Amino acid sequence: MKKFDAIVVGAGPAGSTAAREMAASGLRVLVVDRETFPRYKACGGGIPLRTERLLPFPIDAVIEDSVDRLRVTHEGGLGFERDSGTPFAHMVMRDRFDALLLEQARTAGAEFRPGTAIRGLQHNGHVQVSADGFTAEADFLVCADGAHSPVGAMAGLGQSLDWCPAWEVEVECGAKAHGYRSRALIDLGFKPWGYAWLFPKASLLSIGIVLPRALGNTMKAQVSSFIGRLGLAGRPVRIAKGHKIRLRRGGEAIAGPRALLAGDAAGLADEFTEEGIFYALQSGRIAARNVLRASGGSGTLVPYQRDIDAEVMPELRAARVISYMFYGMLRRAPKPWMLASAHTGFIWNAFFAVQRGESTYAREMARLPLLPAIAGRRLAHR
Repeated sequence: MKKFDAIVVGAGPAGSTAAREMAASGLRVLVVDRETFPRYKACGGGIPLRTERLLPFPIDAVIEDSVDRLRVTHEGGLGFERDSGTPFAHMVMRDRFDALLLEQARTAGAEFRPGTAIRGLQHNGHVQVSADGFTAEADFLVCADGAHSPVGAMAGLGQSLDWCPAWEVEVECGAKAHGYRSRALIDLGFKPWGYAWLFPKASLLSIGIVLPRALGNTMKAQVSSFIGRLGLAGRPVRIAKGHKIRLRRGGEAIAGPRALLAGDAAGLADEFTEEGIFYALQSGRIAARNVLRASGGSGTLVPYQRDIDAEVMPELRAARVISYMFYGMLRRAPKPWMLASAHTGFIWNAFFAVQRGESTYAREMARLPLLPAIAGRRLAHR
């Protein structure tokens, strides 16, 4: 049985980031994933510029488009377009993006074992993971195994996290895709909240929807209707797949003495855009820092949860309040709210600044008097 300083389960953005930073600092790191890479990952693939800034290496090789315009519509009708002046997000396919992050982790010295589904976890002063014909042991375990997080569940973490569903299709459009270059499209009007999206890629259009859990059984029909409104009905669909977005809102347990959750497994997604890659990279870095600290003497990963609460959760709470206010006003007065949004530069300039890493949700929310505090109190009682 091979022994390591740390085992990372899941080779997505959080896992590969944690592995890269631990291996670069001299730890013996094993990364395991049930899939063989590169692999398709259901995700809109929008990478805010602030996410790119967290990486110490370029991602130009996997960027399929960069967007500087955002078109917002309401049920395919009333709409407007905002130009951010400079790109606020890059568009990637997750198979290539995740493979790049994993390659960087392996270059730093991490060992990778693909096609390995962990089926057992034991604590015996260390952590021991087992799969079919495979066993490994380490001092610490990073569970970055996605929104379902089966290994996190074995560790007794993340059990009470909420979630919502999303559905995505990759549509082949050929020359027609060029009409969407540098432009992201968001369609609103779903009740009580949710949105459909179109994100341009090199030869595909990533089209999908995110809705509350109670409306999950309507997603396929809603996406088909959205595609029809876009004039894309009948275009070949390369892939259609659903995924789960996990949401941490309070003090749910995401760390123990020997194990922690990172990225989607920890429910670190922004409830305004439902984006999680930024927080995956951020939590991967925090996870690595805590494993290194524990290896150096503290012997426990419990402080990781305190660090997430201090460094990540204020932004996620602010995003949730903003989402509550935005969708609340949209439900009550859709036409006036859309018209006000179209002619109020502050809203979208603030959004672009956050996505570029020039500001934060918490900072922008602090600019608004009274209303966020009222919304926050109401959310606290839900």
